[in-house]
Amino acid sequence: MSATYPKKLGDVVGGLLDYGWNFVVNHGKDTGNSPYISVEARRDNESLIITWHTRATGTYRLFTCMADRCDVTLTKALERITA
Repeated sequence: MSATYPKKLGDVVGGLLDYGWNFVVNHGKDTGNSPYISVEARRDNESLIITWHTRATGTYRLFTCMADRCDVTLTKALERITA
């Protein structure tokens, strides 16, 4: 299966780089062989986890977006990244 990367992935990674976050991007397949991309980031006492998944649809869609272990929208996560 070939899937286009999430449109906002570049915004997330660019913001993390520009604003001094430490982060890792994981790209893999789950136990059902569906691709996913997960970004885990930390800065000072803040943490973010953003995951896009292709399960069931074949295209990347936002699966998890958490800031400091609380669910947030991707918009709120991007605001935190650039604060």
